Amino acid sequence: MKTVSTSAQDSAVEPNVPIQLRAAADSYVPSLDGLRTIAVGLVIAFHLSLPGAGLGFAGVDVFFVLSGYLITAGLLRDVASHGRPRYGKFWQRRFRRLLPAATLALLAMLAYTSFFVPLYRRVDVTWDIIWTSLYLGNWHFMGANSYFASDGTPSPLLHMWSLAVEEQFYFAWPLLIGGGAYVATWMGVGTTARRRTVAILAGVTAGLIAASAILLAVLFDPAAPDRAYMGTDAKAFEPLLGALLAIAFTSPSIRDWFAGHHRLVAVVGAFVGISVLPFLAGPSEFYFRGGAVVLSLAVALVIGALVAQPHSTSLSAFLSWTPMAYLGQISYGLYIWHWPWSVWLGVAHHEEFRMLRAPAALAGTLVCAVVSYHLVEQPIRSGRLATQLTPRRLLASVAVVMAAVIILAAAVQINTTNRLRSEGPDGLNTTSILVVGDSVPLRMMESLSGAAEASDAVLDSAARGGCPPLAIEMQEYLKEDHAGSGDCRMLEGLQRDKLEQIQPDIVFWWSRYEVHQRWVEGRLVGPEDEAFWPALEADLESTVDRLTAGGSRLVIAQTERPGSGMLTRCTPQDCHPLLDLMTNHDEFRRRWNNMVVDLAATDQRVSTFRMDPILCKDPEPAAPTRPALCDDSREGGLLRPDGSHVQVDPYGQEAAAAVLQAMLTASGA
Repeated sequence: MKTVSTSAQDSAVEPNVPIQLRAAADSYVPSLDGLRTIAVGLVIAFHLSLPGAGLGFAGVDVFFVLSGYLITAGLLRDVASHGRPRYGKFWQRRFRRLLPAATLALLAMLAYTSFFVPLYRRVDVTWDIIWTSLYLGNWHFMGANSYFASDGTPSPLLHMWSLAVEEQFYFAWPLLIGGGAYVATWMGVGTTARRRTVAILAGVTAGLIAASAILLAVLFDPAAPDRAYMGTDAKAFEPLLGALLAIAFTSPSIRDWFAGHHRLVAVVGAFVGISVLPFLAGPSEFYFRGGAVVLSLAVALVIGALVAQPHSTSLSAFLSWTPMAYLGQISYGLYIWHWPWSVWLGVAHHEEFRMLRAPAALAGTLVCAVVSYHLVEQPIRSGRLATQLTPRRLLASVAVVMAAVIILAAAVQINTTNRLRSEGPDGLNTTSILVVGDSVPLRMMESLSGAAEASDAVLDSAARGGCPPLAIEMQEYLKEDHAGSGDCRMLEGLQRDKLEQIQPDIVFWWSRYEVHQRWVEGRLVGPEDEAFWPALEADLESTVDRLTAGGSRLVIAQTERPGSGMLTRCTPQDCHPLLDLMTNHDEFRRRWNNMVVDLAATDQRVSTFRMDPILCKDPEPAAPTRPALCDDSREGGLLRPDGSHVQVDPYGQEAAAAVLQAMLTASGA
């Protein structure tokens, strides 16, 4: 997503240039800025958890198509004027446009991380900063965070994946355009040569579009859609569709056709785009297998209509309206700042729209974007600073800024790791604890971290929502058709990294996914199948070996009963298999707990304690009941409104203190 100017000056074509390509956009088109406003508005609404905005992620697709068009139009103007792209000028403009706002945001993230982010999150966030500063964040985030399924600890830089995709595109695409210019030189001059060159360039672009769209469908995994969604290879078809439009507009006949039919084209594009949006939410499987292509084609049609006749439709008039155009001009800053504010104020992908916090996040976003645009971006781009930043100075500045961000982030990492290892400069020996488990402890990590500090301990996390510490391939949770594997195997690498980094005294295991359906020798089995239990026991033993290899003490919490709030999620008409197991088949939870008790009795590396008395007021019955729900009521409401996750506000501190004390007692610390 960029707010690069859509303006262009007609270039006087030099007579000795071997090929003349008509510029794809000859003047500033304010309606394209308005289109940016629509796109960024969709994304912000999605991230603020606005009701009905589950399809807002599609705003990124709009940005990609628009960016591809604008960038390619500019490159083709260079070819028309100079016979080839001027790479130095191109990347110089990109640096001036993108780096100031991004650097300001990264430095703000670094400062916030150093002073306000809990210890257990600092190392992860600094890695996010480093990868983002290198514009490789998409490849990092697809394995570290889910863009669509929040586990309670979203990165404040997760949204920067899209900027990484665009920057990688900006690096490679000009080289291909340059190749097309070389072919043009080889073919000679004249209309026929120009047409052949354009045809070759269009054909190559169309082929790349097809390959990328196919990759999006092939790489799509219902359990882990992020590889397909964030991969540069699988998303390249969107900017390439915009690029194809720019290439097509070098043909006077095509551009004249768009101009003559602009109303029809705009109506068709807008109608198709709006009509397809409801079918993309989720994102749905259709999004990956054709839906994104349909949406991108619709966006390309709208762009073509707006460029061909910029001022002749009610749509262009609305998009050109001064407030719409202005918001589009600052949309880069709006995009950069909206997600951090959403994370900081706790509204990012929240289950419910937060009436007070969401407007506050929006206000903070607007202020930061306006300040960044007028006081940082514009002075560097076109003010006095622009005249002082020669290409060499700009290149040196880019290198210094990137190095400074990486060095500062690394310094925060080292300091944090030392503190987590209890080797801080104060010389105090504190107990270091690594938490492994699912989203229940993960969402309590801030409360648990506070309780740990009060007990002279420090916490870090290798937990992941929807996964047990076993690091196995299991049935994906909360997929509509209950199909597809939830690949938690990546946890093994995460756990090893954390164990090596902080060398914890205690590893604290708290999860309920151990009894969920899993894959055994290519077959999906549940706890009602006897083949399930030997596999679970073998995985438990290997996981214990892994988690205690460095001498850590392992404390496993015996899984507690769900609370009565579970009935809001598990009804006779609709109950996910995992929730059904928790609610109506308590015998499996008990069998798992007995396995843990037996292990602790025979393995000196392992301790255990009962979580049920901490979270439940009523005693655990002697035999399984149906439903197997406990009384977790507290003054003012339920401790766990959804039956699983502790409501951090107002019960988090009290619950965390009790859990941590029981865990420390069980460990013997």
